[in-house]
Amino acid sequence: MKDLLGESEQLIKLYNKHSKTVRSCLKCYIKAMKLYIEEGYTAEVSKMQDEVKELETEADAIRRKIVRLLIEKRFLIPNTRRDFLNLLKFTDKVADYSESSLDYVLLQSMEISETGKDMLREILEITELQFATLEKAIGNVFNDNEKAFELVNQIEKYESQIDNLERELVERLSARDDLSFGLKSLYRDYLTMMANISDIIEDAADEIELIIALKRL
Repeated sequence: MKDLLGESEQLIKLYNKHSKTVRSCLKCYIKAMKLYIEEGYTAEVSKMQDEVKELETEADAIRRKIVRLLIEKRFLIPNTRRDFLNLLKFTDKVADYSESSLDYVLLQSMEISETGKDMLREILEITELQFATLEKAIGNVFNDNEKAFELVNQIEKYESQIDNLERELVERLSARDDLSFGLKSLYRDYLTMMANISDIIEDAADEIELIIALKRL
């Protein structure tokens, strides 16, 4: 990342702080969701929901500081600034989508079948691995292009696994006669919101791929 941001130490520290905050937000979301899947809406789940909101708000505040710093100090050349802001935007959306996904499932008080629980847990675990891989890819984007490409490919594989799980869950929902059309729509919407986290991580990976390609021109 230092090669992308040059010697602007303040910017580097803020970016690392933002990434750490988003990671904490995602981890808290995943922990809350797993607990909800096992025990339903408990006081502990409610506490973690509040923590996710606080972390998302903190990540957003850090993002705004970074944007202001780029405007005021004119760090980075225009193309690099654009690439950096795109990465920042996609990373920040991971926290946004984590908050909205958790809020949605808790607001609807959704009941989940045993088979659905196993598949949702798998989606959550893959998503966590996917974000960790994204952080490694960002760290290698200017130091080791081949390693960064390898990590980007892994992110895409994770996203494909989540797509397959989402598709299977939607098919199971569609086949259930005991659910009304309205309930099926609610469940589908939630699955889409869960998968959106994976999709935005893949968008960040695509941006890394673009940065590497432009470097080689």
